[in-house]
Amino acid sequence: MTPIENTEEEIRKVKLGITMGDFNGIGLEVVFKTFSDPKILESCTPVIYGSSKVASYHRKMLNLNELNFNTVRSADEASHKKVNICIISIRM
Repeated sequence: MTPIENTEEEIRKVKLGITMGDFNGIGLEVVFKTFSDPKILESCTPVIYGSSKVASYHRKMLNLNELNFNTVRSADEASHKKVNICIISIRM
């Protein structure tokens, strides 16, 4: 399998790391509504750190079903022109 080569435009894009913050706060609502605008995704590649289950719940509650996100284990796996959820595990 050959690796997928990034276009020059994708290489220049900034990967923007964002934490979910308080799961009960408005952080994900602000982030999801911001990145539901396709023009924003043209200028950066968002990587949101947190739980994909929490992200799915908030997306459903906000009725943003058209917002697709990609679940990754590392920012290196982030897809351009998509919201990426980077799974973090918290051990107690």
